[in-house]
Amino acid sequence: MILDGKAFVITGGLGSIGSATAAIIVEKGGYAIIFDILPEDVAQEKIKTFKNPEKYVYSKTDITSQEVLEQSLKDALSKLPKGSLFGAVHCAAVNPNRPWTSKMSDKLKDFETVLRVNAYGTFMVDALVADAINSQYPPLDIFHERVTEERGVIVNLSSVVGHTPPARCLTYGPSKTCVLGITEAAADFLAPSGIRVNSIAPALVISPLMQSGDRLKYFQDAVEGYSMFPRRFTTPEEIAGAIIFLLENSMMNAFHLKVDAGWRQITSWANGIDPRKSVVVE
Repeated sequence: MILDGKAFVITGGLGSIGSATAAIIVEKGGYAIIFDILPEDVAQEKIKTFKNPEKYVYSKTDITSQEVLEQSLKDALSKLPKGSLFGAVHCAAVNPNRPWTSKMSDKLKDFETVLRVNAYGTFMVDALVADAINSQYPPLDIFHERVTEERGVIVNLSSVVGHTPPARCLTYGPSKTCVLGITEAAADFLAPSGIRVNSIAPALVISPLMQSGDRLKYFQDAVEGYSMFPRRFTTPEEIAGAIIFLLENSMMNAFHLKVDAGWRQITSWANGIDPRKSVVVE
């Protein structure tokens, strides 16, 4: 599949992974429809610093609101060549980043929040983008017809902690497990429409939050102790490159790609030290 001339919605598109992915899509001749939560003026100033800023369309949106997301899609597509929408890279998510306590019930409100954004939001983005893609073609009765041409591709951002959720990701991990299930169900549902759906699972990605204070040492120790090779954080560009592979390779469907250097997510009690005392873990 060739990216040239094709438009992709990128949620969280001004974050590290989203912006790195958008840059490659634009470099390959595509259009980046950026959905994020930054105010319009702030976002536009940031986009002006990118290469080929004219290939970007921005909309401040809410991925948990059907009404808002549908309007954002409508507005964005009105600014691009007709019929150019080809898919999405769904990066937007939330992580509570709260201290680890000994009471599991302390996480109930956080769990409600991450499910709303990370799970329901993923379903929402996949559904509305797929419907928008299909609206570019004559109506299709998917129960009786199956197209032969490729019409689109969606990549959902999961996480290695969605595959095997550890205690330090008590709410975030299971919310990303939901992403895996949504990806496989959506891939099967959208197959008659010629739309592929895959997920990508990063491990520890370089970011300002990850590199701050005690958090850096905690996770650096985890990388050193439980990664295979290389024993370092992943760069946003490495994740973006893997996403582009999933977009371009037409045989990739209902697939979960880990980009994690073989990192194993466990709660370490080495030397009898309680890990809950040392770091904000989620």
